[in-house]
Amino acid sequence: MTTSILKFQSQSVSKLYFIAAIGLFVGQIVFGLTLGLQYLIGDLMFPAIPFNIARMVHTNLLIVWLLMGFMGSAYWLIPEEADTELYSPFFAKLLFWVFLVAGAATILGYLLVP
Repeated sequence: MTTSILKFQSQSVSKLYFIAAIGLFVGQIVFGLTLGLQYLIGDLMFPAIPFNIARMVHTNLLIVWLLMGFMGSAYWLIPEEADTELYSPFFAKLLFWVFLVAGAATILGYLLVP
């Protein structure tokens, strides 16, 4: 006898959001450790990543991974509470990719534009 944790098929959309949230959280930790080392060793990565840019990326990663986690939670809970499938899982996945690409473009803009 197999039991699935998914009551509705459209709850699988939340998996994308949770995986992205974990990846963004790891990125935030990496930038946080980089900031700590830059604070201790003043010119550690100064020409490549200035302290103020790393701080902005670190803060924005915090905001984005929290939003991704909340959105994933919403896509998990809404079908459960409404007792029906999502209207369009395609649009939920499209929103995920638009949000992820916009966030990546923002971070790349911080890092690459002088």
